[in-house]
Amino acid sequence: MLKTGALTIITILTLLVSTEALTFADEVKTINVLKDVYTITGGDGVDSNTTFIITKEGVIIIDTRPTPSEARKVLKEIRKLTDLPIVYTINTHYHGDHTFGNQVFKSSKSIIAHKNVRNTLIKSGQDHLSLFKTFGLPGMDEVEVTPPNILYEKEMEIWLGGYRLQLIHHGKGHTNGDTIIFIDQLRTVITGDLVFNKKIPYMADAYIEDWIKSLKYIELLKNETVIPGHGPIGGRPTVIAMKHYLIDLKENVLQQLNDKKSLEETQSAVEPILRKKYKDWKQLDWIKGNIERAWQEYSSKEKSVAF
Repeated sequence: MLKTGALTIITILTLLVSTEALTFADEVKTINVLKDVYTITGGDGVDSNTTFIITKEGVIIIDTRPTPSEARKVLKEIRKLTDLPIVYTINTHYHGDHTFGNQVFKSSKSIIAHKNVRNTLIKSGQDHLSLFKTFGLPGMDEVEVTPPNILYEKEMEIWLGGYRLQLIHHGKGHTNGDTIIFIDQLRTVITGDLVFNKKIPYMADAYIEDWIKSLKYIELLKNETVIPGHGPIGGRPTVIAMKHYLIDLKENVLQQLNDKKSLEETQSAVEPILRKKYKDWKQLDWIKGNIERAWQEYSSKEKSVAF
């Protein structure tokens, strides 16, 4: 299911199925971020954010929650505000907490994502669903893997009701199919899981070096509001904090690799450093797995150079 160099399935299960690895929140909250822009947080499942934009011509939804029942809560929230149709649904990446609600919105006929999102869901979506079913989330048995049907490679623009959304794939990062959504007239960026706000990121599919580059690119966008994949809405410092975490992870792991340390030795040395610096972030238990991912990526690069 995973490419060489990614965390082992056993490690992923250990990370994700642990009691602390899932954030449950019974209450769905709809936050009016800006005029016509709303972000939904909370619900019965992992704490992924869903954003919707109400325009005079219809509604755009970004990410669809981990289950159809959660996706229907999104639709209910939308219907409190407008009866306009759902015109576009966008997936920022393939992970189930952002795509397993897709089936609720497939009647819109327009589910958009980077081409790698569809490729991954077609190739290993059922395996991914099986993994999610081990988490104990309510409503998983109802999920029908529903891949996007409108794809792009590098950039795409959507115009609807006076709003222009730029969809940008800067490269690999959190996954190999991340979409950055920039709304220039609102000076707003929707990052998907390229940004976790005050939470240690999930990194089993990550490309750390490329992820850092993507965050540097987001910094260059003229944005004031940042809507992350997980955590509260923030501003530019949210992107910078995520970048600094990845740089700290990279530099500490590289130091250990330079000293010819094993993975276990690296984890023992680096984990306390990161736990101390990021002690006010959620999901500290994911740090150990992040170190493994970084150790694998950078030790692989060293071997490549040596060869």
